[in-house]
Amino acid sequence: MTRRLSALALAVSVLVPAVGHAQTVRIGVFGAALTHTELNQDRRSIGGGGGGTIVVRLGRFGLDLSGFAARLDSAEGGSQKFDMVQGDARLNFLMTPGLALEVGASRRRVDPEFAVQDVGLGRVGLLSEIPISRAGSFWGRAAYLVAPRFNGGGDAGLAFEVGFGAAFGTRNGRFRGRVDYEFQRIDRTVNQQDVPIQVSMARLGIEVGF
Repeated sequence: MTRRLSALALAVSVLVPAVGHAQTVRIGVFGAALTHTELNQDRRSIGGGGGGTIVVRLGRFGLDLSGFAARLDSAEGGSQKFDMVQGDARLNFLMTPGLALEVGASRRRVDPEFAVQDVGLGRVGLLSEIPISRAGSFWGRAAYLVAPRFNGGGDAGLAFEVGFGAAFGTRNGRFRGRVDYEFQRIDRTVNQQDVPIQVSMARLGIEVGF
């Protein structure tokens, strides 16, 4: 995991100095509603919070950075109140119009420790974004989650995430409203026992473009 993050950081350090010449730079803030489930629906927690995004497009390359902080509480037997902080980085390359290869990493931490699992992972997937004039776009993404690691130990079988969203705003592209949804499933096993993790998040926010 450390090597993957180091490689991603190197890619970011190459792209960031070029922001001044980028075709698109967007900075956004959002509110989020989350559901976190471990084991089964009897251990479910719900809550909300907020965060921010930075999106850079430079030729065929794109860099998406996002992070959020949220507080969740028990619903149907889940852990009592805990705080969750997560950061995501995605680097994509446009292969054909509307379809890009995407790689990245994610880190999720909770407080108090072991309220639910801390998770670190890599991702490899596809991003499809369809522009609707300069006023907005629709997008969808799907990824296989690579080598998830947990603070409580265990291994992961099938692990994936999917998401979709839309953004609409002014015709000059300066201001946009954005709504999207993400779902993540990790089939974690501990001592040959299935303890899957599911996280779903709906986001509503605004973006400013440069």
